[in-house]
Amino acid sequence: MYRGILPAISLDWLGHQVSAGMQLPENWREQGLDVVVGCRVAKPGPSTVWRQMRDVGVRLVLDLDDDYFHLDPANTMAYRLWSHPRMRQGLLDNIALAHTVTCCSEQLATVLREHHDDVRVIPNGLPAQHLGSPRDYDPELLSVGWAGTASTMHELPQAVRALNRIAEYRRPGGVVVRLVGIDQSTAVSLGLKGRRLGALGWVEDFGHYLTAVEEFDVWVAPYRDIDFNRAKFPTKYLEASMLGIPLIASDIEPYRQVIRHGENGFLVRHEHEWGRYLKRLVDDPGLRRRMGMAARAGASGSILQAINQQWEAALAPAMERTPA
Repeated sequence: MYRGILPAISLDWLGHQVSAGMQLPENWREQGLDVVVGCRVAKPGPSTVWRQMRDVGVRLVLDLDDDYFHLDPANTMAYRLWSHPRMRQGLLDNIALAHTVTCCSEQLATVLREHHDDVRVIPNGLPAQHLGSPRDYDPELLSVGWAGTASTMHELPQAVRALNRIAEYRRPGGVVVRLVGIDQSTAVSLGLKGRRLGALGWVEDFGHYLTAVEEFDVWVAPYRDIDFNRAKFPTKYLEASMLGIPLIASDIEPYRQVIRHGENGFLVRHEHEWGRYLKRLVDDPGLRRRMGMAARAGASGSILQAINQQWEAALAPAMERTPA
């Protein structure tokens, strides 16, 4: 979504003729394509088409949203797939064929510059409309939230103890822990428990996902300090800040760059701090408001309307030939 659909929508706003999908149409030769952005192109079939497009003069931009050269073994399926010699070599070959490589963070760009001379960092963004959605910073029932996937659930145990405790905290109106992206049985297997635990499971529609996380009053984003995570974009901060939600995140490289500790979020260095910062935010609606609004105030630079020109520049010179 962040590296395909949303950039395509933003380029359409600039007047370009854009389409996006999971794969190219079989009649791509008849489409009159000037430029193609391929995300994580590595498998044999797509690699063949990638080379064919290069041969007929299509400008190729290869985009990576994660560091596939420093994978996390805890994510077993992805590790097996991307550690396979054929997949890794396919990715390297397609990086070499690309005219330009784009990625989401400077840390990842450092890795990719070992394999390509033209690597551009283009951050993730969201439409400006989300900056204006109203928030109630003092609801009766307070929601503490986490959002992720099956591939990021291995980060959650760092905060499990604090989440279990805050769910039982005797606050007027109570506290509920909401999880988006994993189901109840997975949450329980990770050590989460209690009557005030809600797990929504995977939400395929991105609009529905944003609606679900907008219900959070406090957002937690635990991450292990490993190479793979250091190369990530701080997407949870992007989403939380656009929606005005105070975020507590691990003190690792991507989040350290955007969170001013105690002002627009909290950074956690030690496990016991998850509970401390959760309790401070749960107890203090004024702090939730100040921190959420401070984060939102700095989010204007993350709107798609501010980022689409970076995508346009990366796709040049093909875009220069397209009426705008």
